[in-house]
Parts: sequence; structure tokens; C-alpha cells
Amino acid sequence: MNIGVITYKKYDENVLLDVHFNILDLFSIILYDKDFSKFEIFDSNKNLLASTYFPDVENGKGMHILLFKVVREEEIIGTDYNAYRTPSTKHKTKVKWNVSGAHFRTKKEAYEFVEISNGRVAERLEKLINRQIH
Repeated sequence: MNIGVITYKKYDENVLLDVHFNILDLFSIILYDKDFSKFEIFDSNKNLLASTYFPDVENGKGMHILLFKVVREEEIIGTDYNAYRTPSTKHKTKVKWNVSGAHFRTKKEAYEFVEISNGRVAERLEKLINRQIH
């Protein structure tokens, strides 16, 4: 049976990878938890199978877990000023949705890309998780 280790800034947490393990909860920890450092999966012989920390897996020891997150970027194109209006200035903006260096014009396209990419990672992690009921 494989064991997962979630490393935070101050402590490590061992996770049993079985039927009750939820990958979406793991993804939310990886993407949004500020204390998160890395996640690793080990087999029963303590061999590294997968990790979010790239130097551990760069020599072909295991699979690299890379997740994507959508970031909104707003650029001010111009400013309109009218002294008789409250507020007196209005900004014209251009919004871009960034996903790890790729730029998308709409929020929907960016989230579709993230869903597909993270879904592929989830499929690869499913192979490492023992889903058999004993």
C-alpha cells in the first residue's frame, strides 16, 4: 500500500492512499494552502513514486506532480477624468487570465484548460492509489 506525505512548513502529515482518499481535497491543499511545502508518494519499500518538489524527481526517480491555477491580470489601458462626476476618474482596463505563462482572453477558456490539465494529473495519481477494498 502506498503512503502519501504532505509536508507543511512546521510539520509532516502521513496520508494513507486507499479508497477513502480524495484527490480534489489534495489539489486544494496544494494550490491554496499557504503553509504547504511539498507532497510525496512512497511505496511500501520507501521508494519515491511521485512528488510536487521537482529536484526529488528530476533524475527519473518518480513522477512530477504539476498543478495549474488561474490568475487574473488586469491592465489599465486608459483613464477618463471628469471633475463633476463621483468618483472623478474611471479606468479602462484589459483583463487577461494567466495559467502558468499561458494567456487566455476569457475566464471560461482558462478554467477549461486548468480542468483538463489537472484532470490528467488526477488520472496519473489514480494509478498510484490503491482503490481495492479488502
